[in-house]
Amino acid sequence: MTRIPVPALDEIPTASKDLLEWIMQTPLTGKVLNMQAQLAVAPATLAGYVALRRTTEEHGPLDPKTRTAVLAMSGAALGVPYVERLTARIASATGWQPDEIVRFTEGLGSGDEKLDSLLGVVDDTGKNLGMVDDAAWERAAHNGWTPEQLVESFAYFSIAVYSAYFTNFAATELDLPSVLPTEA
Repeated sequence: MTRIPVPALDEIPTASKDLLEWIMQTPLTGKVLNMQAQLAVAPATLAGYVALRRTTEEHGPLDPKTRTAVLAMSGAALGVPYVERLTARIASATGWQPDEIVRFTEGLGSGDEKLDSLLGVVDDTGKNLGMVDDAAWERAAHNGWTPEQLVESFAYFSIAVYSAYFTNFAATELDLPSVLPTEA
């Protein structure tokens, strides 16, 4: 059972309403999710989440498909069901097929050695509390990922961490269908 009731629109603090409006206009979800509505109960918390999202959208040089693959790998590495489902859904919205998402989030590869090396760094980040194996880092660098791109991948990981910790904290109920056959 959820710890923080999902508020009705008229119960949301005024300071959160503009932020929720921005969320509703973003193409990846197009609606306010339970997690986002719960974050809106405390405007500072919602503002922190939105700031992470806006920053990556406005300043990130990675292409959308790479960004969402990193986000989905982050969700999988953290192992929080709400975030796994949300990040897989976002990856699906940018063109990743369900079977591709399953393959790369389970460490079976995307079919692209360069992308897989970046996803290996992200997987290590999630599974080892930020500690990335030197071999994984060197493999990504050898495959052409720049320091800027490697650091940017951490920004997407940060969105997943923020979401994962909050949904665990709030005991957020799932409110979106799975796009993956393994969750059907």
